Amino acid sequence: MKPATFLLLLVVCGAVMHAQTSAAPTSDVTIALSAGKLEYCLGASGSPVYSQLFKLGQGPDDIALRLPLKLRYENRRSETIFLPFAFSSLTRMTVVGQSGSTILRNSGRSGGNFDEKSLMALSSPEAGPFLTVGAGNTAPKLSVLKFKDTVEDEDFVAIPVLVRSSGLDLLGKTVQIVTTRDFGSIPPSVVQKLNEKWKNYGTVWARVVESDTLTIHIPQAPLTGNCTPPSISPPQ
Repeated sequence: MKPATFLLLLVVCGAVMHAQTSAAPTSDVTIALSAGKLEYCLGASGSPVYSQLFKLGQGPDDIALRLPLKLRYENRRSETIFLPFAFSSLTRMTVVGQSGSTILRNSGRSGGNFDEKSLMALSSPEAGPFLTVGAGNTAPKLSVLKFKDTVEDEDFVAIPVLVRSSGLDLLGKTVQIVTTRDFGSIPPSVVQKLNEKWKNYGTVWARVVESDTLTIHIPQAPLTGNCTPPSISPPQ
């Protein structure tokens, strides 16, 4: 079973904002978070999916930022790491100078559920539902998440920038984006058994990893347009 990947072909109808990432934290697995091409979209698109996704009404002057995210995994251990296919994802935003954070996308676990019997019957982790991250390796290309040594993914969030009915206004402000992925779909007791069985292959890593921080400055007067609704389901 393959997890869904979010591949978006985007037409830029707004100015691309300045974006940069902070240094990745030291950990077994790290995720470098970067932005793809961005769009500032007007709220009145006439699409219920668009309105739900961007959490906007039909106000013609409302603005949302369409933000494609690129996630690059890096293995900082000396042995190969195997990440379970099934993971949950949470992306949140903090406005610099303000307290608290906003959840932009909260995706439930994808990739299926695993039972101990079927996992223990596997001859090796390569034969099972895992992402493979070679020792000290990162992937330069996005692909399906099953290719050996290819662990780079894409996601998508929408940021309400200006919603006149609620008074929300992020124009001219700086925001910080962080994504957390939870690979704990396999119970620790089963992970221990698998690692004992597969010790010559590497390590099953069923834990939580948080990305580095993506910092974005939103222009005071971004160039906007009527964006085409993205071909993905609204976040739950």
